[in-house]
Amino acid sequence: MFAKSLSNLLSLKIKKMKQLIVALCVFASMYFISCKKEILNELQSESAIATARNDEAKKLVPIKGTYVTTNQILQGPPFLQQRITGEGHSSHLGKSTFVAISTVNLTTPPPFQLSGTATFYAANGDAFYTTFTGTSTPIGGGILNVIINHNITGGTGRFEDASGSFVGTAVANPALPTGSITYEGHISY
Repeated sequence: MFAKSLSNLLSLKIKKMKQLIVALCVFASMYFISCKKEILNELQSESAIATARNDEAKKLVPIKGTYVTTNQILQGPPFLQQRITGEGHSSHLGKSTFVAISTVNLTTPPPFQLSGTATFYAANGDAFYTTFTGTSTPIGGGILNVIINHNITGGTGRFEDASGSFVGTAVANPALPTGSITYEGHISY
């Protein structure tokens, strides 16, 4: 009988030990899950901070430039298509150039609507791209007042994720081979 009593007591102790081991396993699992959540939250916070720093670094900054232009007619009216090249200087680009392909709709009364794309090249070869719309308004004597609204759509090098917008203004004389244009606006890169 003593042996049976001892056997029951050992069985009870083993059962309690198993319960204690199960409880410890559950506690350890919950502890590790909690730690994992804290680590994930910390990583997410660090990622959010890095994103905020990156966004802060990409604030809009002023951009200005002046270029001497040359026009080449690619297609005659009524949808006048031109290749416009420019050489000059711009903030964020330094000594730079641009190439634009512009289409002017001459089928409606003035101001004539224009649109196109352009690529601006920095001194080191990095570039940003724009799409643009604008107007070309005759002001007398064959002279045109041109206003162009550019939206920056990315680029290469340091301008890979560039965005922003700027306005170009020019007084153009189609009878002359060269002209000039001034740009002013904001860029983020």
